[in-house]
Amino acid sequence: MKLAWPLAAFGILLGAGAATVYVLVSSNSDERDATAPVLLTEDATRVAAWMDSRLLTAAVPSAELQLDASESPDATVELQGLREQRDHLYQVLLTRLAVDPKAVESIANIIEVSPYAGTGNPEATQHPITPEQCEARRLHVLLSSDDESLCGAPNMVAVFDPKSEDVPHSRLCIDQYEFPNIPCEYPLVWVRSSEAAQICKALGKRLCDAHEWEGACAGAILPVKSEYWFNLSREESTKGHNDKRVRTWLGSPSPLLDVCGTMSAKNPDCWDVTWEQCGSNTYPTGSFPGCVSPFGAYDMLGNVAEHMNLPLRLEQLASRGGLGETEMKGSWFAYDGLVPHPDDCRWRAPAWHETPVSSPASHRNYHLGFRCCKDVF
Repeated sequence: MKLAWPLAAFGILLGAGAATVYVLVSSNSDERDATAPVLLTEDATRVAAWMDSRLLTAAVPSAELQLDASESPDATVELQGLREQRDHLYQVLLTRLAVDPKAVESIANIIEVSPYAGTGNPEATQHPITPEQCEARRLHVLLSSDDESLCGAPNMVAVFDPKSEDVPHSRLCIDQYEFPNIPCEYPLVWVRSSEAAQICKALGKRLCDAHEWEGACAGAILPVKSEYWFNLSREESTKGHNDKRVRTWLGSPSPLLDVCGTMSAKNPDCWDVTWEQCGSNTYPTGSFPGCVSPFGAYDMLGNVAEHMNLPLRLEQLASRGGLGETEMKGSWFAYDGLVPHPDDCRWRAPAWHETPVSSPASHRNYHLGFRCCKDVF
């Protein structure tokens, strides 16, 4: 499906049609101007060529998106304000993560079908801090490095069972940040689990299985056979898991509400989950440098809740190529200064909003996003 984007501003920003691309980057060096343009030579030609092709396909700059019939209840929602959010997302995927243009186009084709996916309703959202304030928080703090050489992608870290494995022998990586997996960018929200799974796939990744996400948060991946009861119902399996779990908050035996992004407030009129009334009052990812798991993943407590895969049968493990039902973690359990439910890394919720992960009607809301996992071979 080819979509026409109104990308004129985006194309100008990236120097579309030219064979060189400039971006502004920050530097910690006192000897270098933090706003000095840096020439990107390695991928400049392919990025510019990709931008040229996108602009050429935008025959009608103001073309309306053709929504799928399943989206008809949302057809009256206008995209005003989301255009800038989405174009910025595609830009940073290209320039900051060096994602292949074809993958960015695939991601765009997923996002553009949605009437909501972005960083929140611009008319209702009130972010607690700006990306610049996030960068300032991180400037003089020792940050966790990534395992790009192992994972084959930047801003990913290895996760494993420290009792039997180490980084070089890890078979799994997880994004350090909520998608788009770039520090100090606002996370993508109002995204369904089916869309999240497709976006991860476009990046050569996948949704995390519940026990993988929990292990990345807690500091140890536990064996599948000890994490699920495939012969029981979801309710019974969840209860068995919760009864035997060891409570930990990013490796701490105590909650970390004062360390992680759990204090963002809902809009006063946000009683029902609606686009008009509920702003996505999220922090830029990585705004809390101390809110980091033992493996180096940020914001696994607080900020947005995150989609993941809950297998009800062995063949539904995402690590085996399957998909089960929806599960959510993160700020779903600690938001607006409240902790209405347990929020430790390994707690699993009752089956709220549950659908198959692949369902086109899976749940989405104003503070629900995701991060991806990747198998290492």
